[in-house]
Amino acid sequence: MTIPGVVIVGGAHGTLALARSLGALNVPVHYLTHDSPLPGWSRFVRETIRWSGPRDAGAISFLREMATKHHLKGCLLVPSGDGEVQLVSEHREELSALYRIVLPDWASLQWLCEKPLLYRRAAELGVSFPRTYALTSADDADALDVTFPVILKPNMGGGDTVISRAKVIRADDRQALKAAFAEASSEIGAANVVVQELIPGGGESQFSYAALWREGEPVAEFTARRTRQYPVDFGYTSTCVEVIDNVEAIDAARKILKSAGHSGLVEVEFKRDGRDGSLKLLDVNPRPWSWFGLCSAAGVDLGALLWQVANNVPTGKAPLARDGVSWSYLVRDAVAAFKLNRRGQAGIGEYLASLRKIRSWAAFAPNDPLPGLIDLPLTVGRVIKKRVLPGLNSRQSTGMLLQSVKRSLKYGAIRAGLEVSSLPAVRSAFPSFAGRGVIFTLHHVRPDMGGPAFAPNAHLSITPQFLEEAIEAALECGLVPVHLHDLPGLLADDSDKRSFCVFTLDDGYRNNAEYAAPIFRRYGVPYTIFITPGFVERTRSVWWETAAALTQKAASFEFDFGSGPEYVKSASLSQKAEAYTRLEAFVQTLVEDEAVERIDRAARQHGIDPIAIVDELVLDAGELKVLSADPLAHLGAHTMTHVNMRRIDAVRLAYEIEESTRRVETYVGHPPRSFSYPYGWSKAAGEREAKAVFDAGFPVAVTTQAGVLGPHSLEKPTLLPRVSLNGHFQKKRFVKALISGLPFRFV
Repeated sequence: MTIPGVVIVGGAHGTLALARSLGALNVPVHYLTHDSPLPGWSRFVRETIRWSGPRDAGAISFLREMATKHHLKGCLLVPSGDGEVQLVSEHREELSALYRIVLPDWASLQWLCEKPLLYRRAAELGVSFPRTYALTSADDADALDVTFPVILKPNMGGGDTVISRAKVIRADDRQALKAAFAEASSEIGAANVVVQELIPGGGESQFSYAALWREGEPVAEFTARRTRQYPVDFGYTSTCVEVIDNVEAIDAARKILKSAGHSGLVEVEFKRDGRDGSLKLLDVNPRPWSWFGLCSAAGVDLGALLWQVANNVPTGKAPLARDGVSWSYLVRDAVAAFKLNRRGQAGIGEYLASLRKIRSWAAFAPNDPLPGLIDLPLTVGRVIKKRVLPGLNSRQSTGMLLQSVKRSLKYGAIRAGLEVSSLPAVRSAFPSFAGRGVIFTLHHVRPDMGGPAFAPNAHLSITPQFLEEAIEAALECGLVPVHLHDLPGLLADDSDKRSFCVFTLDDGYRNNAEYAAPIFRRYGVPYTIFITPGFVERTRSVWWETAAALTQKAASFEFDFGSGPEYVKSASLSQKAEAYTRLEAFVQTLVEDEAVERIDRAARQHGIDPIAIVDELVLDAGELKVLSADPLAHLGAHTMTHVNMRRIDAVRLAYEIEESTRRVETYVGHPPRSFSYPYGWSKAAGEREAKAVFDAGFPVAVTTQAGVLGPHSLEKPTLLPRVSLNGHFQKKRFVKALISGLPFRFV
């Protein structure tokens, strides 16, 4: 019986190449990821499924449930990242009841994946490997007979630590070794840090054996060389790889893999030591690797062969690779070539000549162009998210320059994604990404009257003109406006194939009635305003508005962040931004009631009345009664005090839901039929909160977690995603981009 499809778990460029090989055979490909969205842009990937990753406590439960929920039982399961390989191998017996797996169990595979075991096996088999030093602590380095430079690398790849992301850290002397080992061991444990001699030479000295094995024997194999890598000294990734026959690498790899009885895809990395001419074993990767696309280009389509092996189809005579064929990761390869040229190690003519051999690219393919188009903005976004922003966040007093850079990078990445996704050709290429429609999030709707240069809440405010454009964009995209509380029933109707849009407004601002409601009436669009009784009854301040007023008005103010009173400077724009950011973070770290009270107290000391701000901005009970007479309007619940629901106990949680429900009913004469979680991000709305809301009688509730309505939205109707109409991106074409669902493939 033919396997129904393939689920590839994790990975990026190697996963993309494997999906293309399988897609060419019309094999249904599903992609499971917690990291890179790149393969999901391929036309050969039928479905992208998000999860929390292989290191999450519920990972195996997720894989079990996924087989049923997504109708994937019997599919070939291919782990494409290091953590994913270990998870699947460790639970191979259990998962084999649900999926087809071509991979050994962990008792065998760990001898390939864990470097200390790998090198022990290599020594037993007479395979050369770099000199490796045993350290149990940084202090061991003092007595170590070591020749510098050395490198430190993790026992196994994967993870989000500094050493895991870097892959290799160089130390040129004993002090540097001690410092690097101490830092690395604090992240992943001393036993997981490997210290080795640094073999001189760059990518040109590094060779790889690529193959598919079945039950301890090779099905097909070939070797290749890193022509270039990035960084150029010891590469984080290959940037140009060329097929070159290396019999020595084949012999050594066969010894290692045969000893483990390997089955599945595998890449074995070696490096030629110019000091003695030996070829030394570095790593074994039993999964698709970054330059996996070279396989089919070279005539050894390991992806197609894997499909045959999984289906027990005879593979025939092993194909031979076409010598000299190359693969390139163009953007990083150009940088690597430039650096080599600056060093005098390679000429421009040599680089241009190498391009003529390229038959496969990391992201681009003529029959699947979209991943190539979005790879650069996606890479920029990942660099910003994982490397730039954390570095900026770690410095509390970075000043105006770094604050400006951080904002520019963040919004630049978002804008790039929106611009790409707004192109009609791009949107039309992936109609299924739009799902069944969107739920829009709004806050303030008011004219742009200018304002102070420092406006930390500007993203929460859009103009009436933009609201009209958003409605028009939704209608032009064929979406049907509906009430939020009607949405679950509409989505559950299998005979109704329409897509829907829902407009929701959080917090109950007066400008919603003044400016938004007339526009909704003009277009006949239903809308829901979520009400916080603490605001309506003027017993709770809108702390983010109070904090903005305080930091805008005061040149400095006294505040206790938990270590005693201190004077916070807020004279310059950069100081105001930093002060507001600290207050914002403080609300989410201390008990929220106390944090809000401290902000209110500081504001009053500077002549700012927090309740007067609420009175100016938020609708009162009488105004809500009038607004509720509009059949297009519905008033939903938003807790009593706008508190982070994940940070309160069960008693307070029940009170916030039930009492807010009762109060809203007293304002309008009927109970609310929908709910919105304050803040709404994943650390404010989880499974416990969703169950409590459902148990309170709400059939539907919304988060602020970004996404469109998908085929599985009804599985969690009280944790629905929304799409924010952001004050920084008020363009009609951006709304169409959001409706397409494409921008959410970047995250």
